[in-house]
Amino acid sequence: MSTLFGASAATVAVYLWFLNLASNQRSFAAFVGSELIIFAMMIYVYRKPSLTGATTSWLLLGCVTAAAVLLLAMQLGSQ
Repeated sequence: MSTLFGASAATVAVYLWFLNLASNQRSFAAFVGSELIIFAMMIYVYRKPSLTGATTSWLLLGCVTAAAVLLLAMQLGSQ
């Protein structure tokens, strides 16, 4: 699970590296917000001794929130 979060965080970070910050400030902020949500989920998974100790409702809520913020960032980037 943490590998999936790590891959998504790395993907967003690489995309932010190539994003034109001058013209896409709102989408940059939304992408950074999603990056922070993904990082928080990585820390949550890492701090639990096993995935059985992690509450699946929190994991699902974090994934849905990160996806919603990423969709918002893509919408802001296309304007």
